[in-house]
Amino acid sequence: MSATAAPEPHGDGHGVRRFLPLVQTATLIEWTGTGLFLAVSTIYFVKVVHLSTSSVGTGLTTGGAVALVAALPVARLAARFGPRAVLSGVMLLRAAATLGYLWVDGWWSFLLVISAVALTEQSSPPLVQAYVGARTPESLRAKVMAVQRTVVNVGISLGGLIAGAALGSGSPDAFRPLLIGGACAYVLVAAVFALARGEAGGTAVERPGVARLLKDRPLLGFTAYNALLSLWMPVLNVAFPLWLVTATDVPERHVGVLYAVNTVLCIALQYPLNWFYRTTRRAWFSYGGSALLLAASAVAFAAAATSGLGRTGALLALCGAVVLLSFAELLQVGASWTLSFALAPEEERSAYLVLFNTSRTVANRVAGPVLMTGVVLALGTAGWLVLAGALVLAALVPVAVLRRTGRPGPPRGDDGPRPVAAGTARTG
Repeated sequence: MSATAAPEPHGDGHGVRRFLPLVQTATLIEWTGTGLFLAVSTIYFVKVVHLSTSSVGTGLTTGGAVALVAALPVARLAARFGPRAVLSGVMLLRAAATLGYLWVDGWWSFLLVISAVALTEQSSPPLVQAYVGARTPESLRAKVMAVQRTVVNVGISLGGLIAGAALGSGSPDAFRPLLIGGACAYVLVAAVFALARGEAGGTAVERPGVARLLKDRPLLGFTAYNALLSLWMPVLNVAFPLWLVTATDVPERHVGVLYAVNTVLCIALQYPLNWFYRTTRRAWFSYGGSALLLAASAVAFAAAATSGLGRTGALLALCGAVVLLSFAELLQVGASWTLSFALAPEEERSAYLVLFNTSRTVANRVAGPVLMTGVVLALGTAGWLVLAGALVLAALVPVAVLRRTGRPGPPRGDDGPRPVAAGTARTG
């Protein structure tokens, strides 16, 4: 099976210095555009489109499920044409879908648009990761991705500040320039990648079949495990604000303050913490640490509703929970970069990363919100403790994997075993 994307070298330090401004500029533009609408999207759907909150929730979950089904075709396109070319196409589709929000007038049109948005949001991060992997030496990938995620958080924060200022008037018409601005940002990102003539497109030399990807048990098992540890996303975005409002005496205004704590920690610490997940062995232990931190965070959330704590005590418990969750997020995200690079055969990296990234969609859009509202919040304190117990058990998985296999998988660091050939059996 042939491919149109030519192999590209990993490049030296000088090549990386020329490459990084390109991808970081594109990332900043993309996520600033995303931040323009991210924090206010639910308000738009309810107050402007006049959908019920239950309709919005159902649509978001259904759109996430559609995006999961579409992941395999995107993976095949990325394997055939390379991540850069597919990224440009994804960004143009994202621009069109963002403008599509302006014409949403009911649930079905909302479902159509949100499905397209979910597909593009799911596809962009792994394609960028594959592009970085193709242009960056193995020893620098964790550092480069840490910088990338810092830029992502800066972009989201910048877009959110712009959105907050624009919506200060309280007029529904204020949403229109935000959506148009987001669409323009995605078109600009598409142009940045499309015009990067000096950068090769991808490393794919073979187009993997769908059946082959679905039969890769290490890939599927790792994807499922990553989905479990990615539950920090619905905990932060769904369970935390609802728990603060419904189960504690803490004023609603503190939701924004605690979100800011999370954002500042992620911007400040993602790069400094890259030592903890720079190699495959460290990355596995970072996964275990992330699970324990998230379990401790769940216990702290439960404690915030304890009678007798008072408003100040509850606020301190919530703050501690958000700090613990932030460190869990930092370790989980960083470990996922290193181990997903290690698991994917180099000649099929784009396809593997796109499929692996469906774990985030499952956690954030499909199963996570239902789990948070239908189990954790429905059971109250007991729900948080059940979640904590499951995460403690999940923390044992890395130890079991390393003890059983004696190796953390195809190495991507200085403390791993020798590489295995592409196509041979992989563990972990």
